[in-house]
Amino acid sequence: MWNRSKYDSLLTLPLSAWAWEFARRSPMLISAANRARRYRPCRIRRRDGDAVIRIRRRCLEAERFGLQFFPDPELSALKTTPFWLPEVSSSSLDAAIELESFAGREGERLRMDHLPGDRHFLIGPGRRTKLVVRKERYAAQLAIEGDAVPAPRAKYFSLKLTAGALATKDFTYVEEFADYCACRSVPVRAIRGNSPEKLRNALIALDGELANVKRQKIAAVVFGEDRVRKDWNNGDETLKKKTKRLVEKGEKLMAGGYQSLI
Repeated sequence: MWNRSKYDSLLTLPLSAWAWEFARRSPMLISAANRARRYRPCRIRRRDGDAVIRIRRRCLEAERFGLQFFPDPELSALKTTPFWLPEVSSSSLDAAIELESFAGREGERLRMDHLPGDRHFLIGPGRRTKLVVRKERYAAQLAIEGDAVPAPRAKYFSLKLTAGALATKDFTYVEEFADYCACRSVPVRAIRGNSPEKLRNALIALDGELANVKRQKIAAVVFGEDRVRKDWNNGDETLKKKTKRLVEKGEKLMAGGYQSLI
């Protein structure tokens, strides 16, 4: 049964994870990922729980989509961790901070294993080692200086907050994460039009369009059958028009617009 509730589990995703949800539906990305199967990384899970991902060669196909490698497009952002290229990570909430001069909570040098959340290291040629730290309310991607894994020093990090926090300008979690990095201020800004509910509705509309579902049925899933019966084609701002815009928003995000969320 296709309904809205199955999408609600995505509402706490960071914007960078929403970007993957739209990108992985792109027929062009799916085709490119299939061609690049030989570049799939080696993954291991350490005893301490950290995941280490190693790629032997740069995947230029993935880099064209803003990724360092292709996660399996069948896997949602709840089940995989995309590593975005730094050059496309510029829109949602960014903070480039040198950490080597900062001490930890009790005067100790900051260690990566002190950072809260699920940690995923990416080791590959031509770029610094990356670390993604994921927690329910945010995902932070850090570039690592040095070869020591799993607790190297970090040079810079790019901190991503959830769409919900950005939409409501609730930056509590920025302060929480910055506190772990012993930083006093982090510049932040919200992105308009990308609340988790709006992104969810655009994703529903996109999935319906890709499956050739009638627009009125898409609207019923998003807005409810009762509202659609009453307001599908009545008034100046009809649900028919709103559904059309949701489909267009979803298609735009899938076709490269997802990079605006990273």
